[in-house]
Amino acid sequence: MSYDKPLPDVTDPLTAPFWHALAEHELRAQRCLRCGTYRLPAAPLCPACLAKASEWAPVEATGTLWSYIVYHRALAAPFAGDVPYAVGEVELEHGLHLLSRIDAPVDQIAIGDQMTARYDDISPGVTLLTWIPEGKADE
Repeated sequence: MSYDKPLPDVTDPLTAPFWHALAEHELRAQRCLRCGTYRLPAAPLCPACLAKASEWAPVEATGTLWSYIVYHRALAAPFAGDVPYAVGEVELEHGLHLLSRIDAPVDQIAIGDQMTARYDDISPGVTLLTWIPEGKADE
């Protein structure tokens, strides 16, 4: 697969475990070892108790579309051929919210849709998360 868009830094020490899990086709979030609070995006301290200690725990790769936006013009040249496209915030278990691209016709997306994660292997070691409406994961 040829991919000519910007890629994440999968070596950043704070977020590397997230990207490694995606490469294994698994969704993980930080969980505080003191109070059990889950967090995404990654952070060096727990927002609930300010503890530093955390682990990366699996979370369900499904959720509810909480919000979305449709891009009708590219904000960067590599995305020009993709417009219009949607980016959505999906509410996961534990109250987590995760923002990522949605792979669905933009006129068929609605707040409250059930979404499933799809893992797009872009290159060795780089996998991107894309949301798709539930029931379409294997299509």
